Amino acid sequence: RDYILAAIMSANVNQVALYLLLALLLLAALGISFYALLVAYVRWKYAHLPSPKTTSFFIGHAYELQQLKRRGNGENPRDELYIEWAFEVGNVYVIFIYWRSVVVVLNTADVETVSLSSFHKSTATNFFAHLFGARLLGNGLFTIRSYEVWKPRRKLYESAFNVSHLKGLIPNFSKSVDLFLSKLVPLADGKTKVPLKRYMCDSAVDVISEVMFSSDFNTEWRDKASTPRPGSEQGLNYLMGEAFRGIEMSRIYPFFKFLHPFEAQHFREVARTLRTIASNCIQARIKALKKNESVPLDILSHILRAATSHEMPDIESMVDDFITFYLGGVETTANTLLFTVIQVHQHPDVLERLLSEVEEVLGKKDAITAEDLDKLKYTEQVIEETMRMPGIIGGVMRECPVGGVTLSGHHIPGGTIIHSCTGAMCKMSQYFEEPYTFNPSRFDPANKRPSPNVYFPFGIGHRSCIAKYFAMMEAKLVLSRFVQNFEVTFPEGYKLDLVERVLKYPRDDVMCTLLSRF
Repeated sequence: RDYILAAIMSANVNQVALYLLLALLLLAALGISFYALLVAYVRWKYAHLPSPKTTSFFIGHAYELQQLKRRGNGENPRDELYIEWAFEVGNVYVIFIYWRSVVVVLNTADVETVSLSSFHKSTATNFFAHLFGARLLGNGLFTIRSYEVWKPRRKLYESAFNVSHLKGLIPNFSKSVDLFLSKLVPLADGKTKVPLKRYMCDSAVDVISEVMFSSDFNTEWRDKASTPRPGSEQGLNYLMGEAFRGIEMSRIYPFFKFLHPFEAQHFREVARTLRTIASNCIQARIKALKKNESVPLDILSHILRAATSHEMPDIESMVDDFITFYLGGVETTANTLLFTVIQVHQHPDVLERLLSEVEEVLGKKDAITAEDLDKLKYTEQVIEETMRMPGIIGGVMRECPVGGVTLSGHHIPGGTIIHSCTGAMCKMSQYFEEPYTFNPSRFDPANKRPSPNVYFPFGIGHRSCIAKYFAMMEAKLVLSRFVQNFEVTFPEGYKLDLVERVLKYPRDDVMCTLLSRF
């Protein structure tokens, strides 16, 4: 009897296991079928638009885009791919990334159309708003999609970022640049290998911390970042890099948080730590102002004094905006400076002219005035040419309004994400003569300036970067003082190799040696 009961129970267990397996197979089949139908619908919806050949029905062009991250492809792999696709199908085409679709625009007239206020920020900004569920940029200037909601918030901050106010903060800029140079002086023996990438990023963090908050967050928080990756150096610079890495993981890999739950949790902690830093500083400054205490002359104080109670956003919204300023300003400016230093040292004629201007304007002065910055005309041209080639951003994304729009004779359905690609356009011969030649004189005032619908490193239209003057002042000041103080030597045959995530980054640490000029 026991044998018979055991046999029956065993048979029941096996039967239950079989049913569970069949149920799982059925769910998997339903999931795959649903996904296939979704992909088929998206392909059908955009079948009337030109599109490059895809390697896979299920992932579309994601394979080609992901491959760019895995191999060394020189300076502008994604730009080159977009240009290659444009030669294949034209300057307006659709690409498919898993079940998503993006219309790529490489035409000046269409870029101008897409820059209108009726085109909202795309849903792609959702990847910046929250990082695997943890609030990062929230509802900040970059992520607010509605123009009507965004406009009054932008107006609140505009006076703090205009040129006249920023010129009054030159001492704040200079203090941070002096700190940057002081870190490099002990290494400037002509022998020590210097990871220039890390020091440029530290410099960008220091400048923004000082000019916006009058704080040295890099020092204060260097030992307080959570769960470092092996070999990383703690600090705000590290946190910014991890935030961008997390954004890229969530953007490219839809199931990342399920496949890598512990790393996703690490990114959530990064977002919370950044917000805690900003929140503590803002609340402390508000309390000081209410008590009529003396506060630093910086951007935060200017905004808090200028705002009325009606205009003042809540603390969480202010944190959204200040994290936006950090994320928008650290990596972009640091990489621009890094690429500029590499470019000028690979073009001796450019370096010679740059040094000549710096010597004429600055001589051996330690302090730079606003008048000095205005005189650094060629320095600004060098920076602008670097923002063109290799560039920092690929382009800007907007969402097509309800009812759709016609671009180059093609109807684009409402709700479509449209990518205006300045990175690729800046390397097309129809817009620039000898586009792969590094030539700062393109931006000489005596020459015709490139079209703003082709070259827009700070964005385009009403949603362009609020801190573009801040960024240019910082870049001019850091670059001029850097070449004034140091000779740079890169390894023989060194060539810039980029990897593209949200922005363009050097694949390596950009090792070099420095030698003091004094």
